[in-house]
Amino acid sequence: MKRSDILARIGVNVPEGSRLRMIVDADAKNEADDQYAIMHHLLTPLFQVEGIIGTHFEQKDGGRGESMERSYREILKLLELAEIEDVPAARGCVHPLSSPEDAPDSEGVQMLIREARRPGKLYVAVQGAMTNVAAALNRAPEIAGNLVVLWNGGGLNGRKEFNVMQDPEAVRALLRSEAEVWQTPQQVYGTLEVSLAELKRRVFPCGRLGEYLYRQLEEENHVEYRPDFRLRSGENWTLGDNTTIAVLLMSGVRGNWHTEPAPMLGEDLIFRPDPSGRTIRVYDSIDVRMTLEDLFCKLELAYGEK
Repeated sequence: MKRSDILARIGVNVPEGSRLRMIVDADAKNEADDQYAIMHHLLTPLFQVEGIIGTHFEQKDGGRGESMERSYREILKLLELAEIEDVPAARGCVHPLSSPEDAPDSEGVQMLIREARRPGKLYVAVQGAMTNVAAALNRAPEIAGNLVVLWNGGGLNGRKEFNVMQDPEAVRALLRSEAEVWQTPQQVYGTLEVSLAELKRRVFPCGRLGEYLYRQLEEENHVEYRPDFRLRSGENWTLGDNTTIAVLLMSGVRGNWHTEPAPMLGEDLIFRPDPSGRTIRVYDSIDVRMTLEDLFCKLELAYGEK
């Protein structure tokens, strides 16, 4: 089935001029929230999704070279459950960059370069390591002017952040590139909280896809829970990757972001201000209600009982 057939179930028609070209770059088998964000992108008529790239999470997975393939297979599984056959999936780079100049090749890197060379802006929703985007920029620096990188990660709060830890050299490469960067730091993406009861009520009833989304998160909650990990209470989850939808869904007059010099990433993986850094956009908040309700409504309209 075509993605347009699924969007027709939702029945929301947007002006043609408002549509944005998009690639989703996701470490889809890392935890349990990437799956929600991938589906939210696919169910958003505003986005012309050109493809989805599987991203590694090697620093967490022990450097075995298997995590990217697991992400790629999870993307294929989601597309099958979603009944979408015409959105391409691609394998990304297997390992983190060895230096800020490193430029490994992969299907995902070639997809990014190819789509960025087409006319108009290409928005890249980065929901994990920055490896694929950085490799594409290093291989083809001329594409930077066409890229808007939606960076879900980092922060200046004195703590290491997961997505940065997966490939710090790639983050350094991005921040010194000429690509436009919209950052949603940890202290902001961490506000996209849901309760398990909320997901059981709103997501689970949405067909095979909804049941899978809920059950895999519930299972991951038991695997990942640690009493000292402050993001999770045991009965909540953070759908933090959905910020890459939120920043494009919200109006542009909210005043919920600012510009500042790109920070410096130290060897200790802590960000510090760098007055000489080039200018990036940093989000101070997102509309949590609008973002989550938009996700739930789209899942219900597309896959819920009629």
